[in-house]
Amino acid sequence: MDNVIIQHKNEFGETPLVVVEVPGACTLLGCYADACKGWSIVGTGESVLYVAISFRDDQMVRLSNATLNDRKRFVLGNIKFRKEDRWGNYIKGVVAILANEGVEFSGLNVTVEGSLLLSDNQMISTCIALGVCLALDKLMDLQLSIPSIIRIAYQANTVFNNEICKISDLLTIINAKRGKVLFFDLQHITFQEIDFPFSDTNEEYIALIVDSKISPNAMREEVSLKRKATELAFTKLKEFKQSGFIRDFPESELSARIVPLDEDSRHICEYILMESHLTNDSATLLSQKEALLYGKTMNRIQSGLRDLFEVTCPEVDWLTKRAAETSGCLGAVLICNGFSGNVMVLLSKQSLPSYINRLEEYEHIFGFHPRWYIFQSGGCAKVVFPENA
Repeated sequence: MDNVIIQHKNEFGETPLVVVEVPGACTLLGCYADACKGWSIVGTGESVLYVAISFRDDQMVRLSNATLNDRKRFVLGNIKFRKEDRWGNYIKGVVAILANEGVEFSGLNVTVEGSLLLSDNQMISTCIALGVCLALDKLMDLQLSIPSIIRIAYQANTVFNNEICKISDLLTIINAKRGKVLFFDLQHITFQEIDFPFSDTNEEYIALIVDSKISPNAMREEVSLKRKATELAFTKLKEFKQSGFIRDFPESELSARIVPLDEDSRHICEYILMESHLTNDSATLLSQKEALLYGKTMNRIQSGLRDLFEVTCPEVDWLTKRAAETSGCLGAVLICNGFSGNVMVLLSKQSLPSYINRLEEYEHIFGFHPRWYIFQSGGCAKVVFPENA
């Protein structure tokens, strides 16, 4: 937080009136379950961004991205999406939605800063929109309800910016608690809190996040194309589901080729339905601290990602294969936290040194120095300045 205050002072010559801290969402299982409105398990991660804000005495909004050393600006009376404004559009979107709902603005100085600004567009847009909404709510005493804040952030991203935005991510970021993950029923948009048992306080097993350090763009296009193919595949599948929820479509009818889908669509639907059902089962496994069975589920999902869904890369395949070869490693799976190629590995504390030693080989092979840390489900987005807010 101190750094964003310093950056705001340097840029605008004044201390911000409000600073908001926003953690990123981290989907542990069920990354693609929104396609069938199934189940997902989401927490918040260690990467955050900060939004610092203060008033101006004109009708100009000036924006500073301290992490990227970039600046944007717009006039309150003429708020339009401009492709070249990139991250600045995420701030514009919130102001535009609020202005359309009758909120009267004066000029603003806004600074954003933090490691999360190096993540993918979906995570950046989600976190900036939510952070700006919380900051404006505090700055202008708008007294917005949590449902209103989520709605405004969602509309700013999907309507103004035409970006993908998950309600489950917004709900996680604003409701998260340390040591907890949220288990979502995406059909009904409900969730329940579950303790995440594999932190460093667990005497036997811990969950690592291994950052492969591949380029942020390495899997971005692949995932984007796969999401478009997924939407088309489920549009086709829904033609054969006349009633009930699409997440309940029998997987056996897909694997037995009873449903006349092309092979790519069949593989996509088969994987996503499997992923969703396994995630549903995993909520109970987490509650019961069933490390062995939870690890097996991670492996099944990762195998499906690689063989059916075909979203992977050599670096991720190497990391997950080395985990499988290490005694005491129970499972490994690609997670969705806004950064390409991040893998969760569940292993015993005794086997940690062995797996970390294998990571030295990774650097020799791929030329990237991987970073690892023990996953600790974090807290929620909040106003951190003024401190008594």
